[in-house]
Amino acid sequence: MVWRRDRYWDPFDIMREIQEEIDAIFRDFMRGPRIWSYREPRESIAISESWREPFADIFDRGDKFVITVELPGVRKEDIKLRVTEDTVYIEAQIRREKELEEEGAIRIERYYSGYRRVIRLPEEVIPEKAKARYNNGVLEIEIPKKNPKKPEGEGFEVKIE
Repeated sequence: MVWRRDRYWDPFDIMREIQEEIDAIFRDFMRGPRIWSYREPRESIAISESWREPFADIFDRGDKFVITVELPGVRKEDIKLRVTEDTVYIEAQIRREKELEEEGAIRIERYYSGYRRVIRLPEEVIPEKAKARYNNGVLEIEIPKKNPKKPEGEGFEVKIE
């Protein structure tokens, strides 16, 4: 009788499948910091498009949240910002197009990339009073809180004689 692997249960098959899944997770993780790619292999398409999650700092200033987000290489007109009562949605696109003429042929190169980020806030805010400034690749967002909590220990300090 010939022992065929597909006819009998092999406990190591499960271990191999788990190892393949772990390898795939690490392969995706090592590709870059939080990157989503919406493109086919380069051989079949001339347009490259990928989205990254930008770095953000969130500060609680008592009565408001201040969020700074790094968006290098983005024009102010290409930033979309939406604020709800507990979430901030940021999307920014980078577009570059070149036309080169060589020996009668025209080559067009396109590059589309950008940033997407969703930030959940720990408290409710007033979205219609949000303000944003963009300067030198840094987006700064100020959003007032709906019901700011007073920090403990607030009050008037009395000197003891």
